[in-house]
Amino acid sequence: MQKYKHILFDLDRTLWDFDTDTRNTIKEIFYDYGLDKKIDFDEWYATYKTHNIRLWEDYAQGKVTKAVLRDTRFYLAFNDFGIDDKNLGIEFGKKFVEQSPDRTTLFPNAHEILTYLSGKNYQLHVVTNGFNEIQFKKLEATDIKKYFNKIFTCEDIGYNKPHIKFFNHVLSSLNSSKKDAIIIGDDFVSDILGAMKFGINQIYFKPEYLPEPPIKPTFQINSLIEIKNIL
Repeated sequence: MQKYKHILFDLDRTLWDFDTDTRNTIKEIFYDYGLDKKIDFDEWYATYKTHNIRLWEDYAQGKVTKAVLRDTRFYLAFNDFGIDDKNLGIEFGKKFVEQSPDRTTLFPNAHEILTYLSGKNYQLHVVTNGFNEIQFKKLEATDIKKYFNKIFTCEDIGYNKPHIKFFNHVLSSLNSSKKDAIIIGDDFVSDILGAMKFGINQIYFKPEYLPEPPIKPTFQINSLIEIKNIL
């Protein structure tokens, strides 16, 4: 089995149960604004997710800025339900960014697998497209920052995954060859396909409810504990 030196971890939906935390945070803000008296939350949230996914895809490709993503995703969802209020969308977005770090749900066995990998002398690093003001706070709040040697964010690098310049910056900073690094992530395009095209191996974290990927990654797991069978 190949021995790697550097393990690159995505955060959202890989170590953090991002979907659960996001929904709970947004629902709390939604009710604080009394919007439940005008709109059904579940229907509105499904619409929000559609806009959010598209905007994050555009953000990853450099088509929109962080500010556009942050300020318009909620407005677009409200507008679809007859609430044409840009200020509400902006305020809602600010509250979401402020309150998100307070939600700290990790996937099962996250601490166990990070402890295990650290004990085997792997160098662990973060590679994330998430906003700095959320990611760093949550790393501290979930007590997992201590496991990582370096933290690489798209905001600091200037390029998002899956851009080749993102991965090139990471390996250059680590003074690592491609064969000595492997990425673990849930986003097939940003994490897996991006790494695949760049030339480093991948562990695709795919919970069982997700469909099979169109291209076979180097490794595939359904739970974090399965990493022990690979590394």
